[in-house]
Amino acid sequence: MNSMLEKIRTLFSDKKRTREIALYVLFGALTTLVSWVVYLAFTRLMGIGKMEEGSGRYVLVSNLGQVISWIAAVLFAYFTNKKYVFQSKAGAKDGAWREFWLFVSARVASLLIFDLLLFNVCLMLGMDDRVDKLLMNVLVVIFNYAASKWVIFKKKKEEKET
Repeated sequence: MNSMLEKIRTLFSDKKRTREIALYVLFGALTTLVSWVVYLAFTRLMGIGKMEEGSGRYVLVSNLGQVISWIAAVLFAYFTNKKYVFQSKAGAKDGAWREFWLFVSARVASLLIFDLLLFNVCLMLGMDDRVDKLLMNVLVVIFNYAASKWVIFKKKKEEKET
């Protein structure tokens, strides 16, 4: 237990890393807000409130809203993570497209692994859906941060030294 606390202290002793984590959490919260606003705006625009819950139209509109809000959230997260959190300088000619596709791929992977596969496995094992959802959110945040830090926006050696 002490070694775990020591690792956490070490993690937050580096001001640059603390700033990065704080910004990641801030922009993660804003990404969630973007997702909700887009979903609610789309479903309201489509008149979901006047549809019978569970009807084909209701399910279609809510699923379309979910897809559109996920895309908006991923785009918002990419640009804010690139510019503010990980401060990537990659431009169109030197890796920005690679970063973008890696970012989207990581988000799709986390969606499939945690939000669909593991979430449903836990439900089948009898876990409460709210506890399950909370656990999946935590795992998704950790997975996405690790993917962004060590794969997508990984600094080149010469960038680290400056």
